[in-house]
Amino acid sequence: MKLIALGDNCIDHYRNTGKLFPGGNAVNVAVHAARLGFEAEYLGCLGDDAYAEVLERALRENHVAAAYCVRLPAHTTKICRYDVAQGERSLVEVVAGPAWAGPVRLDRRALAHLAEADLVASSCNAKIAGQLAAVQALAPIFVYDFGEKEKYRTDAYYDLVCHQIDLAMFSCRPMERAVFAAFCAPLHRRGVVHVLATLGAQGQLLSDGKNIYQKGLRAVSACDTMGAGDAFLASFSCALYRAGWQKGRVMPPSALMNALAEGQRVSAQNCMREGGFGYGVLCPKHAGGEGKQI
Repeated sequence: MKLIALGDNCIDHYRNTGKLFPGGNAVNVAVHAARLGFEAEYLGCLGDDAYAEVLERALRENHVAAAYCVRLPAHTTKICRYDVAQGERSLVEVVAGPAWAGPVRLDRRALAHLAEADLVASSCNAKIAGQLAAVQALAPIFVYDFGEKEKYRTDAYYDLVCHQIDLAMFSCRPMERAVFAAFCAPLHRRGVVHVLATLGAQGQLLSDGKNIYQKGLRAVSACDTMGAGDAFLASFSCALYRAGWQKGRVMPPSALMNALAEGQRVSAQNCMREGGFGYGVLCPKHAGGEGKQI
């Protein structure tokens, strides 16, 4: 399987420890797919600053292709700053800067390349909602992470992004099955094949439009939950593909439950290391440098 992760990238800066971690939904998903043995690629916009060099090095060293990325001279990488303590993080600020590399604009060449994939993964953080109809019209399976924010759960947003989605994933607070069924209804009406909700310590709920599946969670003592959802999405999608997933196909219960188990396994492993996928570098100011970020 060839997976192309389409969308955002950033540097996660753990301010109180001085560590930098390459990340962003699409970058994290691509790296996890590569680690699971699949051909993986990241497609997005990259700046030309030192942070972009860290991102490119992390992709290369994790065997993720990036040849179709758009590199923008004189543009900068988005920085997400956190304070982290005992595995929990609090967002301090997001710094995009006046010349942020920003969302990718897909031309005919990029769309033709995406059509060569078996599976395309993107998210609300890609900020390319207006371009998704063209992407979803292509042959590859399409998965989309709606994240946790309410602004991405409105009828207007669903109308904008739901064209041919094979899997829609949400990060949610715990909810009952009946509430989840009502939550999924507007998505299935718009043709979404599978809807997945990760519920923290309550596990996951999954709907195929007719049936709801639930899998409880075995608790782990997390070192860092950054990127846990991205690890889950990548491993869940890869497991379904191994089971014969095709665009528009509703998968059988056994395949769905196995994919949930695989998602839990890989996500739990990722929580045992820092950052989106455990690849960190130290800021020079924490190593006797002159005080610059990189």
